[in-house]
This record gives sequence, C-alpha cells and structure tokens, in this order.
Amino acid sequence: MSISEAARAAGINRRTLQRAIQTGRLSATVDAAGGRGVDLAELIRAFGPLEEAPQETPRGPSAVMSHETAPHHAPETALVEVLREQLQQAQQEKDRLISLLETAQQVLQAEQQARRELEQKLLPAPPKPSSFKNGRSGILLVLLALALALALALAIAAAVFLQPHWLR
Repeated sequence: MSISEAARAAGINRRTLQRAIQTGRLSATVDAAGGRGVDLAELIRAFGPLEEAPQETPRGPSAVMSHETAPHHAPETALVEVLREQLQQAQQEKDRLISLLETAQQVLQAEQQARRELEQKLLPAPPKPSSFKNGRSGILLVLLALALALALALAIAAAVFLQPHWLR
C-alpha cells in the first residue's frame, strides 16, 4: 500500500510515517515503478492495530464494484499471518526440544547399561572353598572383596550424586 494509504490506515500523519521510515522504525518497499510503499504487516508491527481496514480505491471507468469484489486487506489478515508464523516457529522449537530430550534419554540409557556392565566386571568371582589352603589367604581375599565392594559403592554414589539435575 502507498505511504498515504498507510498513514490513513494507521491514523497518523504522512510525515510521521515518513519519519518512521527514515529512522528505521518502519521498513518501506519499492515497487517495479519505483514508488515507495509499506507492507501491511510491517505497519501493524510498528503502529499496532489499524484504525480502519486499508482498501484500494478503484479509479477510472471500472471504479463501480460491488462490496464483495472490492479488493481490501483487513488488519486481521496480517495479524493471522504473523500468528501463524509464530505458531510455526513454536512448533519447530517444540520439535527441537523433543529431539534433544530423546537424545538425552538415549545417552542416559547407554550410560546406565555401561555402568551395569562395569559392575558385573568389578564383582569378584565366587571363591572356591578348595582354594583356601591356609587362613591368611582367605582373610586377604575377603578384605580384597570388601575393598572392591566399597570402591564400587563409592563409584555408584558419585555417579548418582554428580549427575546433572536434569538427568535425575
């Protein structure tokens, strides 16, 4: 729409609109003929809801048109487009976050599986009663098993308490 139409639709002076373009508050477009105009969505973004729906004024002998065929752009149409774009962005962000959550869950499951495998490797094999020839080696073996169990318990406790809060 032209600068004059945009100023009327926004309920402001034409000079105010031109000043907003010069300061960068509002973006202007240039058509193929070199005329400057303002996009409706940009006008709503800069000045809020419009006072009237901007309508193209027909000129010439074909100026007689019915109300249904008169071209116009309601500010609601631009608002709907802006809201659709925001909704699409929100859906993309939601999809990204869901993907991130699924990845984090897979990493957690892999770490839990690795921890279980390590626990199995760290557990001592059950002692054979016939291997105890004297009492001293049996005591050493029991002490070694207790030390391994304590180390395993400390490793598990550290893994549980040092996890980031979002993995708990």
